[in-house]
Amino acid sequence: MNPRASERLASALQIALLVALLAAVALTLLLVMGAASPHAGASTIRVAPGQAAARLLGAGDGDTLLLEPGVHPGPLVVTRRVALIGVPGAVVDGGGRGSIITVLAPGVRIERLALRRSGDRFEDLDAGVRLSSAPGARLAGLRIEDVRYGVAAERSDDLDVEDCSLTGRVVPSVDAAPEMDVAAGNGVHVWYSRGARIRRTEIRRFMDGIYLSFADSIRIEGCGSSGNGRYGLHTMYCQDNRIVGNRFTGNIAGCAIMFSNHLELARNDFMHNRGPRTYGILLRDCSDGFFHENRLVDNTIAVFMDGSNRNRIHGNLVQDDGWGVILFSSCDGNEFAGNDFVNIDYPVALDMRRTDNRFDDGARGNYWSASAPYDLNADGIGDVPYAPVSAFAFLSKQYPDLAIFGESPAAGALSLAERTIPALRPSEAVDHYPLVRPAGAGVGSRSAAGVSPAASSSAGPVHREVHPAAAGFLLLAGAGVIGIARRKAAR
Repeated sequence: MNPRASERLASALQIALLVALLAAVALTLLLVMGAASPHAGASTIRVAPGQAAARLLGAGDGDTLLLEPGVHPGPLVVTRRVALIGVPGAVVDGGGRGSIITVLAPGVRIERLALRRSGDRFEDLDAGVRLSSAPGARLAGLRIEDVRYGVAAERSDDLDVEDCSLTGRVVPSVDAAPEMDVAAGNGVHVWYSRGARIRRTEIRRFMDGIYLSFADSIRIEGCGSSGNGRYGLHTMYCQDNRIVGNRFTGNIAGCAIMFSNHLELARNDFMHNRGPRTYGILLRDCSDGFFHENRLVDNTIAVFMDGSNRNRIHGNLVQDDGWGVILFSSCDGNEFAGNDFVNIDYPVALDMRRTDNRFDDGARGNYWSASAPYDLNADGIGDVPYAPVSAFAFLSKQYPDLAIFGESPAAGALSLAERTIPALRPSEAVDHYPLVRPAGAGVGSRSAAGVSPAASSSAGPVHREVHPAAAGFLLLAGAGVIGIARRKAAR
């Protein structure tokens, strides 16, 4: 073979080896990428009733299981990263044993299913969906009924609950409420988890509608929690949570925020929560929070605060409640401004004479429907500071049984005397810039249904007059004095 032919053969061999090497590298990269992809080889599996448990055992990561219409017996256990999707008419029935669906893997999706009949063991957190060490789960479009817990999550970060309906087994009763503390479950129960999002979900007939414990950076938006046996919302040891645009109505109590700091509570409705231990908002050892544009209407106590400091309570509507704000001496540095207090029996009650809690922000105070303010310079601010703590409210805070005399002539006379003689004021709490007209607090762009026109307009102040009762009492007292004087003169 001549030298030129040998050179051409050698070049061809080199090119062939190079092409083979490149092909091997490309094949290796494809295999590695396929192995790294969580959805490599993922498939969609249609599941007939009765096959769900077996299909879940054989499913791989990334598979989608479509549950066909009909009743699928549970309980079901999910141990792989799968999507469990219901075709309209698909129902998973837990048969009253354990949790209907238990999730033990990350990134699981459960959507568009009806779930019913969980077990009833409180200590096992028998739920519609129970998640344990299962971060990144998404639950959407679920209808969960007849369950001990609705959704129970532990050590499961970034849980997403959207557009669900949860119904428990509690029949709300003021008398039964104490027993329900240990006998019922919660609608959405989140423990030791971060970043959960609960949105546009209706929750009813549980002990607590939403319960968060050691759960930080939680977002709750657009939900309804009603008809629950204790609290619509209950948090314990939580930080940096945001609760916006929700409705907490008709519960034994609206919400209880305990040992939780840096909270934002905005544009929520707390309405018609009545009972012996009922609050719109209860704050126990909660500090540095921002509570704004909420509506607290027709509650026994609108806001109760104990051991809570440096909170800002701005722009809320407090209407038709028994007590507006109850502040314990353990509270300091809280600021109330731009709120409307309308038709409240006792707008503010304290258990101390001196206080560092402020009822204005230095430029604007609150509207008090019972204040009868006057405004000579027409700047919208009352010309005289208003003391929202009445002597009778102060006394009844110490002796609750006195509240029965709240509308009596004696209470009216005491109120009139306070206005006439400021030295009779029992507390240093003063609004230095009281508003002459309602600020429209808590209304925003929402419908004002159920809220009196006086609170949602600036037409003018609304007053709960005590003057006629007081005047009648004073006339009776005066007549008695005159009678005594006449008898003495006749002698």
